Amino acid sequence: MNDLVHLPDGFALPITGRQPEYPDVPWTTGTRPFAHRFALEVIEGTKAKEGNQKALKALSSGASSLLFRVQEATDLSTLLQGIRLDVAPVHLVCSAHPHAVLDALQSLPDSDHPEALHGSVNMELAEHWMRRGQYISGTLEQDIQRLHDAISLPMGMRVFCANGGAWAQEERSSLPSRVAQLAYGLGSLAAQLDTVGWQHADRTWLYLEASDDYLGTVALCQAARTLWASLCLAHGAPDARLWISGKPALPEPTEDAAALVGVGIQQQALWLGGCDEIWITPIHESAAAYQWARQQTLVLAYENGLHDSRFPLRGAYTLDAYTSALALETEQVWKTWSDQGGFWHHMQQCYLK
Repeated sequence: MNDLVHLPDGFALPITGRQPEYPDVPWTTGTRPFAHRFALEVIEGTKAKEGNQKALKALSSGASSLLFRVQEATDLSTLLQGIRLDVAPVHLVCSAHPHAVLDALQSLPDSDHPEALHGSVNMELAEHWMRRGQYISGTLEQDIQRLHDAISLPMGMRVFCANGGAWAQEERSSLPSRVAQLAYGLGSLAAQLDTVGWQHADRTWLYLEASDDYLGTVALCQAARTLWASLCLAHGAPDARLWISGKPALPEPTEDAAALVGVGIQQQALWLGGCDEIWITPIHESAAAYQWARQQTLVLAYENGLHDSRFPLRGAYTLDAYTSALALETEQVWKTWSDQGGFWHHMQQCYLK
């Protein structure tokens, strides 16, 4: 190819095309659940009224989606009061039974537009087993039934979730951090869909955690898309969506404003890797720190010139190699687990007391 790309100041670069030995990499599959990338803020729901005020403040100051950590399903009416559910995606992390969550959502006033509710209700079993070392409901069969019961949730909230980032810490798995996030996160999604049916794969949510390895973080997100495309193709759901939510890693709160730079670089890597949603990450618990974090995410979303480009690094050979290596190593882990009895068996053997 002899065409040139002409740059300012008289420079011109040749269009070289792509190396023939590089395979096609499916960076994304299907249409995205929502219109654009979101800035997500986490709200602690222990005190419902206080959580509601924080949520409204967040939405008026730059956040565009919310994640509530909910203690009781009955708190939802207070937590969601005044929030336009047809505008802001809402994710709920709640250990209550799906039927209790459904009852609470159905009691919301029409002014909140509950009929247009969209987001997710996290009913993941694997993360709970890993953190608590026990079943949610007492037995494997009862926990599996919770997944079937989740199908009764409104269409907009009927999303199967997986927290790959929960395995980012080395002490939680013998696998390398990024491989662990992919193997357990996507492995959990696949196991849930094997249980309830892949016809429900059209709405899935995966959480990933960044690191200071910039290119590694980009490759992590791209590998998630690649692996998801392979899983969906193998199960007859080639157009299923995967919503990726990415969070920077901040080991502990700090007063050092320089940490904002590190958080911003990790957010940029998540963005370039193709995350649909970036977590607003304050460096400490103060009103000022939260506002800095919201503004930082808004700058990333709307002032870096990349908001019209879904995958600006597509075709970068080094990243392609990192991505392919991550995907291959993850598939090898899955093969080992499959030979040993599958994902649920592995989780029972390794994480349940």
